[in-house]
Amino acid sequence: MITGVFLGESVFNIFNHQILEDVSVVNSIALGLIALVIGGELRWSNIKQLGKSVFVITLGEALGAFILVTAAMQLIFNDWPMSLLLGSISAATAPAATVLVINEMKASGKFTKTLLAIVAIDDALALLIFGICSTFSASLISGMELFSIKAVVMTSGFQIFGSIGLGLFGGLIVTPIVRRFRTSENNFILVIGVLFLLIGITEHFQISELLTCMMFGVVLVNFCPIASKKIFKTLSKITAPLYIAFFVTAGAHLRIDLISEIWLLGLVYAVCRLIGKVFGANLGARASNAPKMVQKYIGFGLISQVGVAIGLALIVSTKFSVLGEEGARISSLVINVLLTTTLFTEIAGPLMTRYALIKSGEAKSH
Repeated sequence: MITGVFLGESVFNIFNHQILEDVSVVNSIALGLIALVIGGELRWSNIKQLGKSVFVITLGEALGAFILVTAAMQLIFNDWPMSLLLGSISAATAPAATVLVINEMKASGKFTKTLLAIVAIDDALALLIFGICSTFSASLISGMELFSIKAVVMTSGFQIFGSIGLGLFGGLIVTPIVRRFRTSENNFILVIGVLFLLIGITEHFQISELLTCMMFGVVLVNFCPIASKKIFKTLSKITAPLYIAFFVTAGAHLRIDLISEIWLLGLVYAVCRLIGKVFGANLGARASNAPKMVQKYIGFGLISQVGVAIGLALIVSTKFSVLGEEGARISSLVINVLLTTTLFTEIAGPLMTRYALIKSGEAKSH
């Protein structure tokens, strides 16, 4: 991301606005792969073992961040579209950063399994919240005379259920073929081909590629557990260059000249998100009678925020920049706030996850 900042318009202007538009397909593919991996973490057999507490804690921490960030933004800045967009994005957590810290600490046990399950489910919930809030925000920006609760509900319903239905349909078509193929290479080619097709369809019909690809991953991992394990293993070996390109182009969107104007916005966002995550997770753990160790420390493992959040911010940047001056202003604010605060969350988040794992007693190496 920092490399992208230097390559962007703020410094060397190698990646100007036109180039970023021309390579936007890289972002679409990277987001599709990120969502596919998130879906691949939602193995029902694993989640079921942990009981209802995982769902209650996830609901608590995601809604805690969403409500607190949205309320604070609206109270201080009085801007509903921006408040709803930043609030919905605040619900997302970075699964990759959490997994890497767990691997580094060689952590295992109920606390660790609970944390992994929450991180996976959390992003699915964040995508649903974002789908609803982005539709409301777009309607508000377009003009109050065009604002209709019925129209917003119908548009949100089409976005959410259309995306989920498309991903489910793609998964149900692929799974019988995956079971028949004997080589993991053929399965991998098939899955990637269908994934690209799904991304193209979502672009054409303006529905959520993140929800679609996530649902595709959910179907794969639950209906073809053995074959999908090999597919995701192969995927993890080849996606690094694509993710690097994704974060470089994301960083290129950052405008350093705006930091002096958005520092308060970024500070409110970061602080309220942290408080919302920690206290929301604690309330959810208490409500579900989770173990004391989970109640005390689970929230500290949910602070990292990068892939999905940056992806959602890029979606805002793309789709809202065409909604006149107001849409362009909000899209610029959202992408710059997320890029700036991500630098903080990706330093503080892993450290807090490490702290939580040590306190839980499940870290074997620290």
